[in-house]
Amino acid sequence: MDRETDTRPQNATGMAIVNLIVQGEAQHGWQPYAPDNDNGVDGIIIFRKDAVDTGEIIFVQIKCGTGNGYYKATKKRPKHFGVKVGEEYISTHRPRWNALFGPIILVYVDFKTKKAWWTDLKDENSYSTANKSIILVPKEQRFGQHSFGSFKSLKGHLHIDPQIEPIDAARDDIDYLKLTSSMKTSAKEFYNEWATSNQRTHPDLGEIIVSREGWRHICRKGRRAERIIQSWSLLGVAKKMIQSVKKIYQLKVFTSAIDSIGNYVQTDYISLRAQVTFPQRHSSIVQVVLKRKRKFNGTNNLIENKIWFHSVYEPFSRKKIR
Repeated sequence: MDRETDTRPQNATGMAIVNLIVQGEAQHGWQPYAPDNDNGVDGIIIFRKDAVDTGEIIFVQIKCGTGNGYYKATKKRPKHFGVKVGEEYISTHRPRWNALFGPIILVYVDFKTKKAWWTDLKDENSYSTANKSIILVPKEQRFGQHSFGSFKSLKGHLHIDPQIEPIDAARDDIDYLKLTSSMKTSAKEFYNEWATSNQRTHPDLGEIIVSREGWRHICRKGRRAERIIQSWSLLGVAKKMIQSVKKIYQLKVFTSAIDSIGNYVQTDYISLRAQVTFPQRHSSIVQVVLKRKRKFNGTNNLIENKIWFHSVYEPFSRKKIR
């Protein structure tokens, strides 16, 4: 590698400084992304209080340089400096940053002084209309222990239940979508195989029925195409979650009634949630929705319990059953 273009020392310094500030000074958690899987994100800040994760996270993109590397003085904006990353880089990465469910900041580290600054990558004011190749950073926004209070108000702030279980999605959980056939065909083939397999048992809930009802709900008329495609791509993750995620969330009671012989019948929706680390993209919260029908006799004993797979999706901040 050409010594003049070797950015590894800067990259390593940037990561080390951010890690030192986040974990060493501010005593929060820092989770770096693998270089071949960052896709515009270098790591995640995991907020902690009294050494306990609060469930709040912030995505971080790091740039480290000096002189003519990334730093760009801005005469028209004396209270800012620019981080020159290129117009194509910004146009490519902004949609990815905006699509993240949580906030994302750019941290610029000066290679020589080891000082750092930050800016909100979801804020329109971080971009210049006059010079579309730079990201604007306020000079007063030093990145340090004192910065973390300011992060609470960033766009896209998300509080994640700290009890949400983390799981790793393997290649086998996503590779059922084939290029040799349509996505719908590949997803339906996987769904049908799953429906007849023995990999549908939850540790506490027991057998989960995978039927045409779930498929019809995912593909229902009026649902946005991107949400349908997302659910198809998450079927393998849903399969893994049903077999491993133990915490169960109550969503809503749908119906309750007394049948002809006096049994109490209740239909409700429950869910499983996991913080899923994907092999090909950013981690995300995934929710599996299950439809449950229970029947109780006159002495309130459970005499029948059936549970169906209903849907899978990434909820972001939405609260509706999808």
